[in-house]
Amino acid sequence: MKKNLVYLSFFASSLLLLSCGGGKKASEESTAEKKEEIETFVEKEFTYPLPTAFEVSQMLGNANTSYSGDIINSPSKVDQYVATWQKAANLGVYGADLSYAATFDKTQETIDFLDVSKKLIDQLNITSAFNNSMAQRIENNMDNIDSLIFIVTESFYDTYNYLNQNGEEKTSILVIAGSVIEGLHITCQLVKMSENKGELMTVLANQKAQVSKLVELMNEYKDDENVSKVLPNLIYINLVYEQLGESSEMTEGQFNDISSGVQEMRDHIVG
Repeated sequence: MKKNLVYLSFFASSLLLLSCGGGKKASEESTAEKKEEIETFVEKEFTYPLPTAFEVSQMLGNANTSYSGDIINSPSKVDQYVATWQKAANLGVYGADLSYAATFDKTQETIDFLDVSKKLIDQLNITSAFNNSMAQRIENNMDNIDSLIFIVTESFYDTYNYLNQNGEEKTSILVIAGSVIEGLHITCQLVKMSENKGELMTVLANQKAQVSKLVELMNEYKDDENVSKVLPNLIYINLVYEQLGESSEMTEGQFNDISSGVQEMRDHIVG
């Protein structure tokens, strides 16, 4: 897979924007150290093919919405995921929930999602992705949003890279799918809860590119039994998104179609 400097640029820009706002403390690493670490991602054999879940969370934060604990996947459900595909998809779901909680400074919730993510990573034998050192760095930087985004995104990249290097491409795609679907779910639920839906509908419309790219990636494994549990609904949602063309505006009918498709997929994943 070719290296994608667009996403690298996005991530670097996100760090810059977040470090300039909100009165947060100085980040864990200096700018030079962060730049050096970010550049190491480019040398990896497998580059993460989409922006991570933090992009959606950042867009939601910019839309002046708030955190709702009622719409995430409860960490208490982690032990009910037995099949490998469930563990992989829900690792992506919890990664998106973690990003959502961290973006809105929900310290305890973020720690809870870290714990269940580590549990699933251990069960999937992704030994390089989440070590004790990284967990400690995260807990030490809970009030530094720019450092937290950097550290967690590093773990997303490491997970994807590790799985692909070890011939687990289908598992890595399911992790990404879980993350994208949860980002869509969170956005859809916030639209339903909001009195001012316009800005949040735009956030949902702007997830079109992620859905399109995910369908492209999953189509490579469309005959796989586990991938096929998610792909048909995702193709339907992508068709609805294609009706938008280049517009970032979405009709109520289009929103309802996307929302119902997302809900069906998520229910299948999280149980």
